[in-house]
Amino acid sequence: MLASIPILITHTRLPIMRRSSSCKASPPGNQSMIGNSTCEEIIVRRTANYHPPIWDYDYVQSLRSDYVGEIYTRRLDKLKRDVKPMLGKVKKPLDQLELIDVLQRLGLYYHFKDAIKRILDSIYNQYNQHEEWKKDDLYATALEFRLLRQHGYDVPEGVAV
Repeated sequence: MLASIPILITHTRLPIMRRSSSCKASPPGNQSMIGNSTCEEIIVRRTANYHPPIWDYDYVQSLRSDYVGEIYTRRLDKLKRDVKPMLGKVKKPLDQLELIDVLQRLGLYYHFKDAIKRILDSIYNQYNQHEEWKKDDLYATALEFRLLRQHGYDVPEGVAV
């Protein structure tokens, strides 16, 4: 209803207050006099002339996804069933962290929250042990630190040498 009413946007000029470069010592808002000029100058700039969007509210609300329905739901469930064992099969901590990182980057981690929490709990419980998988490997240490911090674990910033 409102989308059918044409909107005309005109140029308006808004005053902008700017401090003069010769008034660095006085606090903002004060208009002290230096010579014959004040410390605040008024600069007039025009506002942008934005055109109304080409999509009205009804068009945006009518957008649909092609990937809804029973076929796609079954496929999603199958893919989740295929990935869950992957989280259990990976035994090396670095490989586990990389798999968690990939799932996060793909935006799929929320499907596997329980398995990810279980993996991160086991890594966090062994955090202070000097393990070979992260010894002299800045990538592994940084990945472990970032993922544990992102998931709310209290990990110190220092790196044990």
